[in-house]
Amino acid sequence: MATFVLVHGSRGGGWVWDRLRPPLEKAGHTVLTPTLTGLAERHHLSTPDVGVSVHAQDIAELLTFDRLEDAILVGHSYGGMVITAAAALVPDRVGQVVYADAFSPTTGDSAFSLLPWLEKAFAETPASAEWEVAPLDPALLGADEEGTAWLASKLAPMPVRTHQEPLGPGSEEALATKPVTYLHCTGQGFFADLIPSAQQRGFRIVGLSGITHVGLLTQPQTLADELLALVPEAS
Repeated sequence: MATFVLVHGSRGGGWVWDRLRPPLEKAGHTVLTPTLTGLAERHHLSTPDVGVSVHAQDIAELLTFDRLEDAILVGHSYGGMVITAAAALVPDRVGQVVYADAFSPTTGDSAFSLLPWLEKAFAETPASAEWEVAPLDPALLGADEEGTAWLASKLAPMPVRTHQEPLGPGSEEALATKPVTYLHCTGQGFFADLIPSAQQRGFRIVGLSGITHVGLLTQPQTLADELLALVPEAS
């Protein structure tokens, strides 16, 4: 059976995977859903220094402490920055990498450099503290009415450094030896500009027709099916 480590995106927490856990666990797999430092129930740890490197260390420490091998790292949205950096830190703990409509950076990239319009959006969003940005309306991210209510009830502020800090070295080498899948939500296309780079790097690209950016969270069966298909059948 596989071990999935699911890494949430901006302003989220481990809770965003609550609807995805049941089908994966029903199939017999282990599912870990850590909350990154400074977000959700760990918001009290938010500081101006919390960025991608801190969050990558969160995941690397989890993989190491739990002595995981061949873990399937899944990152949604900003979580793609985190899993890329984490894979570079502990490549021997990672079996596969899955970008779920997410950033797929290379050395020196930041979330803002990959999607320049996002920096403007952050600047126009009210700040909850000097170093944080308040949650967005999830309806803008493609959630239906019920999904919007669910997400809005728990989304938390986000340290801005998470999107400013560039990715450190080592990820290209780490990913070159592993299966990498990019799940692209074509129903919204926030990350459409990143797909050519993912193709050039040899990632397997899967287009999810009609699925919006947060549709992977609010209607998770599509994502569950794709993740389960990555696990080799027991002989």
